[in-house]
Amino acid sequence: MKMKRMQVTLLVLAIFLVSLPVLALEPTGELSASLGVLWDQDAEKLVHTSTRAGFRFVLEDELDFGGKLHFSTKGYWDWKQKDGSLTLDQLRLSGYQGDLDYQIGRQLISWGTADGFNPTNYFARMSLDSLTSGDMGGEPIWAGQATYYGSNWSLTGVVIPFFAPQEIDDQMKQMITGDDPQAALVLKAIEDTKAPRGLGKNSEIAVRAETQLGGFDLQASFFSGFEPMPGLEMVLKMDPDRGMVPTFEGTYRRQNFLGLAATGTLGPVGVWGEVSYGGPTKFAEPDSPLEIARIPLSVNEKYVQGVLGGDYTFALGKGLLTQVQYIYRGQGSLLEPYVMPTVDPITMMPQAGEIKGAHYLYGRLGYDFSADDSLEILILHGFQEKTGIIRPAYTHRFPGSVQLQLSLVQLYGEKRISSTGTQGTLSLTYQF
Repeated sequence: MKMKRMQVTLLVLAIFLVSLPVLALEPTGELSASLGVLWDQDAEKLVHTSTRAGFRFVLEDELDFGGKLHFSTKGYWDWKQKDGSLTLDQLRLSGYQGDLDYQIGRQLISWGTADGFNPTNYFARMSLDSLTSGDMGGEPIWAGQATYYGSNWSLTGVVIPFFAPQEIDDQMKQMITGDDPQAALVLKAIEDTKAPRGLGKNSEIAVRAETQLGGFDLQASFFSGFEPMPGLEMVLKMDPDRGMVPTFEGTYRRQNFLGLAATGTLGPVGVWGEVSYGGPTKFAEPDSPLEIARIPLSVNEKYVQGVLGGDYTFALGKGLLTQVQYIYRGQGSLLEPYVMPTVDPITMMPQAGEIKGAHYLYGRLGYDFSADDSLEILILHGFQEKTGIIRPAYTHRFPGSVQLQLSLVQLYGEKRISSTGTQGTLSLTYQF
């Protein structure tokens, strides 16, 4: 499947390259190279983890009827890991007709008001890799989006005809597996779960109404779609030969959410907040006489998610940008998508693990030493997981659109999610 996607991307790219002289377009994009290392605290040595080269290629054309065609593709190859990717990034047609704006194709949809963690951005596909790299934009999806503008309000609708599940990257696999001996079965259940296909009943939809009041931007939204990752259950079945046998089964359940969001300023402080309520449909009850029990590993109730944040620039030197954001998830964890069953001490039978509400504190500090040099520090702390991430990044901008960045990622706490040491990345990017 991955090879097929790569072949399709290469074909589309070739067609656009052949069309360049006809369209008289000037391509833009970026070239990048990076070196990754890991300080292994247990072995007390520096480990070379990656040597990667990548690119992003963009073409845009203004069409005669007032629309715009955007095409972009991206890819990378890692010589250390002997792994690479070539994907279609975005392919979209946008334009307007009177008071109506539209955008059709593979596109990046961003709703909500918060930074990175948006309870009302129902389309984001975030991963731990995106957090540790500092790229919080999410991934594009195939969708149609239209916005109608009134005098002091707007109404936006989104239709997603083809559901795209969350891709499981290496760091997410470590989040899921941990030290549990049944982790391999959990990962296999995720891979074996069939995603909803086809148009009509399996399409996802969302609507958003927006207005301004008292200097604040207010949004109300509704979403009906599917879980980004499948809901999992441990199924206890009675086998005539082997006795009670536990297996894992997955289902992409439809979920509905209602959301509210607001952003504005209180004097010199920028503030924002979001809240959403909803959840997936409940798992089905056991329907076979051989099934003893079905134990949920995923959220099985409706819940509340919320974000409250603000930013302020302190008069320190050239200005210290400080951003703080509180994140609440009524059930489940942002960092650990599944809760493994526990064992009842009396019956010694597996039982559902407790799915608690989770609290997080997210902070960002930014300081520009000059027009060419800047430092940013990102911190995410999970109170339930008792762990967190610190990511400082220093950036220097050379003349000619060349940028050098050195970033470090340190995971800390009682229950680390990933590697045992500090990850470092030195990257060089050229924009053209």
